[in-house]
Amino acid sequence: MDSHSLKVLEYDRVLALIAARTQNVLGRKLVLAMRPMRRYAQICSKHSLYADLFGLQQSTLSLPPLFSEDLSEALQRVSPKDAVLSIEELLLCRGQLDVVQQLCQLCRNPEMQQFETLSALLLRFEPCDVLSRRLHACLKEDGDVPDSASSELQMLRREIRALQKKLQNSLEALLKDPALEDVLQERFVTVRNGRYVLPVRREARSMLPGLVHDQSNSGQTLFLEPASSLNMGNELAGLKLQERDEVRRILAELSAMLRSHLEHFKQNQQNLAELDAAAAITRWALLYDCELPKFGPELKLRQLRHPLLLAQFREEGAQRRVVPLDLELPKHCRCLLITGSNTGGKTVALKAVGLLSLLAQAGLPVPANSESSFVIFDQVFADIGDEQSLQASLSTFSAHISNIARIIKGSAEGRCLVLLDELGSGTDPIEGGAIACGILQELSQGNGLCIATTHLGMVKNFVHGKPNMLNAAVRFNVDSLKPEYALDIGRPGASHAMLIAKRLGLPDSLLENAQSMLSSEQLRLEEVLLKLETQQQALSSRAEEAKRARDQLLRDKKTLQTELDSLRKERKKLMREAYQQAEGLVANSRAELERSIARVRANAPGGNEKNNAAFRQAVRQARDLIADKEEKLQEGMRRSRERPTRPLAAKDLHPGQRVWVEKLQAHGNIQAVSANKQKIDVLVDGISFNVLASDLQGAKTAEAPARPAPVKLNLPRYEGQTSHEINLVGLRVHEALEKLEQYLHDCLLARLQEVRVVHGHGSGRLRDGIRSWLRTQSMVSSYRPGKDHQDIGGTGVTVVTLNTQN
Repeated sequence: MDSHSLKVLEYDRVLALIAARTQNVLGRKLVLAMRPMRRYAQICSKHSLYADLFGLQQSTLSLPPLFSEDLSEALQRVSPKDAVLSIEELLLCRGQLDVVQQLCQLCRNPEMQQFETLSALLLRFEPCDVLSRRLHACLKEDGDVPDSASSELQMLRREIRALQKKLQNSLEALLKDPALEDVLQERFVTVRNGRYVLPVRREARSMLPGLVHDQSNSGQTLFLEPASSLNMGNELAGLKLQERDEVRRILAELSAMLRSHLEHFKQNQQNLAELDAAAAITRWALLYDCELPKFGPELKLRQLRHPLLLAQFREEGAQRRVVPLDLELPKHCRCLLITGSNTGGKTVALKAVGLLSLLAQAGLPVPANSESSFVIFDQVFADIGDEQSLQASLSTFSAHISNIARIIKGSAEGRCLVLLDELGSGTDPIEGGAIACGILQELSQGNGLCIATTHLGMVKNFVHGKPNMLNAAVRFNVDSLKPEYALDIGRPGASHAMLIAKRLGLPDSLLENAQSMLSSEQLRLEEVLLKLETQQQALSSRAEEAKRARDQLLRDKKTLQTELDSLRKERKKLMREAYQQAEGLVANSRAELERSIARVRANAPGGNEKNNAAFRQAVRQARDLIADKEEKLQEGMRRSRERPTRPLAAKDLHPGQRVWVEKLQAHGNIQAVSANKQKIDVLVDGISFNVLASDLQGAKTAEAPARPAPVKLNLPRYEGQTSHEINLVGLRVHEALEKLEQYLHDCLLARLQEVRVVHGHGSGRLRDGIRSWLRTQSMVSSYRPGKDHQDIGGTGVTVVTLNTQN
């Protein structure tokens, strides 16, 4: 499509609105890359997917979040043999698989069978179950590798923790040594450069052999690793190197597994982008009440609304409403000229037709009525707005004519839509009008459609005399002096320049002087156009009233039909009850008659053959009469029986099927079907009923899914020893928080309710950092500063109460 037309019709702005509703980068790129197409099959290729997503919105199902990072770089980096991804990259890959797992689970839902295209797309996803489980087992959410990732890592970390504890005990023993009281600056053990050290006064450095790893900001404190712990420190460093190598081996193993699924990841990423783009399009379409476009030989638009105006009014939050546009052209029409007042919506109508034609040919839903029919154009050309260019030394008129010349040349072949705004403006009205008439004549020779706007009377007259051209006017209310933003096909419109100028504040004397300069022919033309517009307005008002009356009659008819159906149903019910009562009376009469006949036979004296024959004839007639009454009653009950609204064929009934039993007003499941398929055993609320097949109908609602079994959580038993106090003096804030978090987790497992955190006084930075962190932790119920003369350590500690109920 013509790039200039896409720009002036603001096609990319609509795509940006849709792309804002995507959830991943690749889906956004797909939306922004969409372009109008010319082949019907290509245009409609995604319509069935959009229709399924519309249906999904109305069902009890929903898509999971489709957030996923672009893995293109990571997949390219891991493709060479022996390449190893970082933990962050592996976590991103795992995130994609998590989304895919949820989509595959959705696909397995029985309700998804009605959404065939969407289900087919979901079936293309590969969940890579084994890899996904391994990634979850080897990577924690915080980016760490758990001990359980491998037996080797578990053993190494167990040794590291044991050696760390031994090393700490050794250093704490030195802290308690009275001989070192003047050597130590403070009595705590800290870590520098991965080595356990003691704070030593600079002047007493020689009194404690060891290796200095750091010093304080003032330089008065040296952080020294005593010689007695050097061997243990070296051993600990060696174990940590082994731990690092084992973690790298695990990452290499995961990367190798991922490498074997490289094509699956690429396919999953492509499918996710396609699904995300389609989901964003349907969310946008539902927000603005859009419909999937239909195509035909002629343009027929119903309730057309400009999508950018819809978005603007929605963003402003005001009660402004976009007035929908109707546009239907006869088959012979090759040119439509829209005239009428300024600010009447001519340009908006022009842009709306062009923009929605582009959106429809891009296969996107459009804000129009479902009865609308679009035309597939080979090109859409537009000359709208001020085309002036200082760099190209083009005036407004020159720029328009240059662009129109390009359009005429480009529209010579194929079926094109040409949109021209303010045709003939920017120069002398007579010459401009003549040029405009020539342009319309040239464009009407082809197979396309031209829609133009103008204020020039010469062009209106020219179009009026051409059989393949039509005038149209934007409606203007002369009483309120406001446009109504409606389009009337078949008549030209007055510009109402004088009325609008008066409304905008020009002096009356000026306007009277201006009107006196108009020719009598021009005044008569404006008067005729004004009269036509007034008549059209009156006709439109009556047509609207008639439409409202017709709609009300249709609603009343529907209400009455509903009431009539209800009355007929009630009448049948009453008749059935009456037939049932009559049937009971007849049955009682038959039983009484048979008893009477038996008594007569038992008590009657023997007579001749003639009397006995007469007696038998009377009995036979009585029985025939009762049988006839029974048959009529059965027929009446059959006619008055409630018929199922969704009957099921007897041949389609099978055990296990969920059905609705009208007589019981309940759902049930078929247990057994008789050989002739006429009698059915149905289980309703645990009770078995035998009913006729004709009394059953299709289930009204889907069977509720089975409730999942409750999940029981067993906390692990803590095996170890945990003190009620932790000393963090001398640590940097981030080191202290890391150590404190592990300590509090151990305390929770050990069921300790209250603990002390020793941070000292110092500058207060460590204390403030610890307390700020405690405020954010769900495992902390409360905390308070230590109190002098009450808590050990006084204000140099913080007392923490843990939430042991979780």
